[in-house]
Amino acid sequence: MTNHHSTSLLADEKLELQADPRRWYALAVILLPILLNSLNTYMIQVSLPSIQKSLNASFSDAQLIVAGFSLSLAVALIVSGKLGDIYGRKRLLLIGVIGFTIMAMLGGLTSNPTQLIVIRIVQGLTAALIQPQVLSMMQVNFLPREKGLVFSIYGALMGFGFAFGLILGGILVNWNVFDLGWRTVFFFNVPFGILVLLCLPLLPESSGGRAQRIDWTGTFLIMGGLFLLVYPLSEGQKQGWPLWIWGCLILSLLLLLAFIAFEIRKQKADGAPLIDLTIFKQRLFGVGMTSVVLTYLSMFSFFFLLTYYLQFGLQFDAQGTSLAFLPLGGGVFLTSLLSSRIISRWGMIVPRIGALATGICFFLFIVLLRIDAVHLLSIQYIVLLLVYGLGLGLVTTPLTRVVLGTVPLKDAGTGSGLFNTFMYLSNSLGVALISILFSASLGQTLGRAVLSDYARAFSVSLAVCGVFALAAFVCLCFLRDRKE
Repeated sequence: MTNHHSTSLLADEKLELQADPRRWYALAVILLPILLNSLNTYMIQVSLPSIQKSLNASFSDAQLIVAGFSLSLAVALIVSGKLGDIYGRKRLLLIGVIGFTIMAMLGGLTSNPTQLIVIRIVQGLTAALIQPQVLSMMQVNFLPREKGLVFSIYGALMGFGFAFGLILGGILVNWNVFDLGWRTVFFFNVPFGILVLLCLPLLPESSGGRAQRIDWTGTFLIMGGLFLLVYPLSEGQKQGWPLWIWGCLILSLLLLLAFIAFEIRKQKADGAPLIDLTIFKQRLFGVGMTSVVLTYLSMFSFFFLLTYYLQFGLQFDAQGTSLAFLPLGGGVFLTSLLSSRIISRWGMIVPRIGALATGICFFLFIVLLRIDAVHLLSIQYIVLLLVYGLGLGLVTTPLTRVVLGTVPLKDAGTGSGLFNTFMYLSNSLGVALISILFSASLGQTLGRAVLSDYARAFSVSLAVCGVFALAAFVCLCFLRDRKE
């Protein structure tokens, strides 16, 4: 026992000596691109109706501006982590930030909705080069005892990006500097991106070796399958659900089934599939991923709906929309800061309470809409959105830790990649599906609908969001604490 203890101490001392003493400065640098992406995502969320009006874009175009970015990000995440391991994480991070910044500049210059959708899809691909490299560097550069603090800082920064991005987006659009309007949201990312590029030389290069291979066949199958799923769902209502839409959806299903079959065969043949699907043999991991999908489906759908209800139904400007999101964002930021400490003490009860609280808030929102559908900046709505934000932070921030706690350590990399992929896929699918329901319930075009139409459509859609959140709560009830 004494020898074992001495060996552990020597190993810890060796790790301490090998650790880069500048790693905490490097942490500040590698987290900047994450903040850049997070701010961009939520600033565009709150300015989306302004973009739609300015470009004379359709409702389905607006959906694709959001869903296209999330879809390309989700799919590219699957391979970008391996690319970083093979070719160098710093190099991939540099390429990602350069591409992201260029796309932000082009997004601010475009005057065509189709061009903006393409730009956002490419920007999603560049964003996918960023996130896995940051997470890998955090894993590699820090000692085991430091990683809890490091990932808590990461979670808090994501919460800050969420809260501040929603507020900043409204402020920038409302300021209308140089009469640029919503374009300011894109141009804001350009100097920020340049700042990140100036800081990147401070980072050391790291890689996982060149022995790995990338399953390009699997990549193309899943990319094609998911694109043919999300795009028709976004375009279907606008086009009147013609036969080609249904053909795309059927083809999507066939491609995704082919992907699963190919990955299983490749796993048996050479053990190098794009996604190791055997991880789903861990029953609780499947339950955990279901809770991830349901949680983010409800969250992203709600953000999209609330923005449109405020700006089209109530005629709020972008800054007024930001004020409505302020208590929600503040709640998320607060519990993002505290959730790591709370879950260490109270365990799985924390995300369960968070999921249950968000679900209940959706149905209380419907009740308030029946009483007063106009004054969303009144005290009762502010309190409700604050409680929703607090609950959301309690469930989303610890969710990675909770879900990855269901798999063996050797599968943590695969599990982490799938977690992020499913999260962004939920954004794409949530926006596409909830928009179909919202449009059908509205019964009119956005321009012709009156407030009662918007209140009805918003209420129906909120009920679905509530069902998603409560279903996530049920899934979380099946997950155990690690110590159990």
